[in-house]
Amino acid sequence: MVRTNISIPCIWGGNVEGIMIKNDRAAANDFDDDTKKIICIHGWLDNVNSFLPLAEKLVNDRPNYEIFAYDRAGHGFSSHLPKGCEYSMAGVIEDLRTVILHLGWDKTKFSMLGHSYGAVFGMVYAACYPEEVECIVAMDNVPSSETPPEDIFKCYRSRIDASLQYHTKPVRTLHHDLSYEALQQLTKFRRPGLTDEGAKLIVERTVRLDKDNKLSATMDEAIKLPIYPFTDELSRSVTQAMKASIFVIFASNSDRSKYKKTLDYLKECNPNYELAIINGPHDFHLTNAKEVVDLVKRYFDKYLR
Repeated sequence: MVRTNISIPCIWGGNVEGIMIKNDRAAANDFDDDTKKIICIHGWLDNVNSFLPLAEKLVNDRPNYEIFAYDRAGHGFSSHLPKGCEYSMAGVIEDLRTVILHLGWDKTKFSMLGHSYGAVFGMVYAACYPEEVECIVAMDNVPSSETPPEDIFKCYRSRIDASLQYHTKPVRTLHHDLSYEALQQLTKFRRPGLTDEGAKLIVERTVRLDKDNKLSATMDEAIKLPIYPFTDELSRSVTQAMKASIFVIFASNSDRSKYKKTLDYLKECNPNYELAIINGPHDFHLTNAKEVVDLVKRYFDKYLR
């Protein structure tokens, strides 16, 4: 297994930090044009480490896969946006496009693994650039249609006011007097069903030691501001614009009722749409990595050309 750290400059002045994961054979270029390229997009308040168990098992079982996972801006070890800038859907997609261009993957087909909000971002990217994305695995989220059109501008107003209120406050430097072990237990408490190993992986990139040898949070507090919602029309447009095959995996305890319309649109618009349910928590890609890998391999073997 070969891991390569890659830092990618973005137009807003910071960098996003990622890890390229390849099998030893793939790293030695044994596969040439047969290499399958996959990008991982993590969810809200998460980081690249949440995909490591899944990615490493995949490239171990499929040596011709190469997988890139990155910390989105404001998460993990990636830079924070300048004060006053918003963590918007458009900004996330622009950063993702920057990553794709930096890797040179715009010149070939690639696939996406997205978890939670990362699944939504992957689908939106595939709607913007349908000619590039071959397959998507959307884990425990798809765009929801729960905001009626008449309420959309109320949501915009609330989001704008929250942003202005937040950004007029002094910048806070967050320090923790907790140990790594205590932070891991806190992470498990906030994420029901997460294992000790999963919590350890998440914490590795959510804090780091500062110059005073104290644990300092790497996350930008501004990412906690709500993201602009989807309407029914926008959710339908996303499913219609995508050309990629899509495999949706939900946790058994997820409330799938709010996604029913979007799942119906996918069934209607996408001939290669499939749905699976996993008996696990929201972070099942960490806790049930082998089960997810088996499902993803079966789907990719079917639809990756």
